[in-house]
Amino acid sequence: MRVARSRAVVAAGYQPAVVARVAGVSRQALYRRPSRRPAVAGPGVTSPDDAIVVEVARANPTDGTRMVAALASRQLGRPVNRKRVQRVMRAHRLLQPSRSGDRRRRPGFFRVTRPNALWHLDMTKVWTAQHGWVYLHAIIDCCTREICGWSLELRCRDDEAIACVEVAVLARNIQPGQLTLGTDNGSQFTSRDFRRHLSARGITHRRGGYRDPESQAFIESWFGQFKKAPGLAIGMGVAGPGEKGDQRLRRRLPASTPFEAGLPDADRGRRQLAARS
Repeated sequence: MRVARSRAVVAAGYQPAVVARVAGVSRQALYRRPSRRPAVAGPGVTSPDDAIVVEVARANPTDGTRMVAALASRQLGRPVNRKRVQRVMRAHRLLQPSRSGDRRRRPGFFRVTRPNALWHLDMTKVWTAQHGWVYLHAIIDCCTREICGWSLELRCRDDEAIACVEVAVLARNIQPGQLTLGTDNGSQFTSRDFRRHLSARGITHRRGGYRDPESQAFIESWFGQFKKAPGLAIGMGVAGPGEKGDQRLRRRLPASTPFEAGLPDADRGRRQLAARS
C-alpha cells in the first residue's frame, strides 16, 4: 500500500528519492513496474510441452527433475523450466520419494567401562615414497586407547574397511552383542555390505553426526598424533627414490596383538605411541 501511494506521489511531480525516504520504501520499488505473468505460465495452465515432459519422465523413471528438464530441452530444442517440469511430474505422480531431510545428530552419551565395549574406526590418507597416496584404516579401543586393528591399502572401499574390522574382531575374540563400533558417515562405512557384515557379527553400528569430528574424537586425535610423530616424514615421501617409504610407515604402526592379562591399562596407548615416536 505504501509503495502504491508513493508511486502516485511521484507521478504528481515529487522527487522519487525524497518520497522513498519519507515513506520508508526503497527507490527500487518505485522504479520497478509490476508485470503480469504470461497467460501460458503458472500452475494450473497446460502446455503442449507437458506431454513431452511426461513422456521423458516415464522413459527415465529414476531421473530427477533437473535431468528430465535437460532431456526435455534437448528433445524440444529449447529450454524448459525446471520448476515447470517439477509441477508437471508432481501432477502425474512421477516424482521419486526423497529421503528424510533430517540430519544425523551427534550420538548420545556412551559410558565406557571395559575394553571391547566401544571402538572407533576411521580412515586417513598418507603419502608414501613408493606407492604415493595410501589409505590407513585404524580402529582404537575407547577404553584402553589401544590400536586394536589397522590396515594400509591402496584403496579405501568397503572391502578394505570390512577386512580391517574382521582382523580386529578375530584377534580380540569379540562375541556377538559385546562390541559397539563407532564410525563417521563415510561411504564405505554406510555401505550395505559393511552394515550387513557388522550385523552378521553381532556388532552394534554407532554412526556420528554429520560434520561432527568430535563424535570420533579418539581416533581423530590418534591420527593427529600419528602424523606428528618424529620420523614419519621419511615414510610420507621425503625419503629418496631408492628408499621404501611404505615399509617405514608400517614399522611406525603399532602391532595388532590380542589383549594381555591385567588390562585395561588406560595409558598403554599413549606409551605405545610415545615408544614409536
